Amino acid sequence: MKIICNTCGKYQTNCYIVSKNGLDLIIDPGESAYEFVIKNAANPVAILNTHGHFDHIFSNFGLKKFFNIDVFIHKEDKFMLENDVFRYGYKTVDDAIGIGGAKFEDVHFKIGDFDVTFLHFPGHTPGTCMIKVDDAIFSGDFIFMDSIGRYDFPFSEKHSMKLSLERCMKIDGDFILYPGHGEKTTLKYEQKNMGYWIDMIDGGGISELNYTTKLNY
Repeated sequence: MKIICNTCGKYQTNCYIVSKNGLDLIIDPGESAYEFVIKNAANPVAILNTHGHFDHIFSNFGLKKFFNIDVFIHKEDKFMLENDVFRYGYKTVDDAIGIGGAKFEDVHFKIGDFDVTFLHFPGHTPGTCMIKVDDAIFSGDFIFMDSIGRYDFPFSEKHSMKLSLERCMKIDGDFILYPGHGEKTTLKYEQKNMGYWIDMIDGGGISELNYTTKLNY
């Protein structure tokens, strides 16, 4: 499996193209990702969104139309594709496929030759997911290198972020994490820091988080 990445837009969002057996998945095509994807995705079969913030979905509409492919997102963030809730000027997608069941429920399915699992970790948004494709995990804005996503935005929720971190600490095995911003890292490395972030959340330290972490998107 081959993974290529390009940082796109003013928030330097990572857009990924994952290729295997002549097929491609597009992950988080945000602002200014359209040309990168058109140039580098030979045979895309789907667009996957880790969550619904505009800098991860901005190019959904154009790429879906150009390639005639489906968009997948957790059902709790589907409203951000259907409506430009923050008025950032992106074109909406009304027929995205909403993935998910109960809170924290993981959903596994196949797209072509790819084994895909949406791992639900709400907090940054109601439908934030880490998306596992074969043995790689795309962590979106849930986990970055040495950091976590913010939980003080509209539709974010502090308690859910804490529960998500506690759940993530229990995942067995090690995986490369490809985050929504910044450099790749590993699950094992980031699990060592999760107790610290949980303590910060318990202490009400969102303002501290904004100043002490490398990345807060």
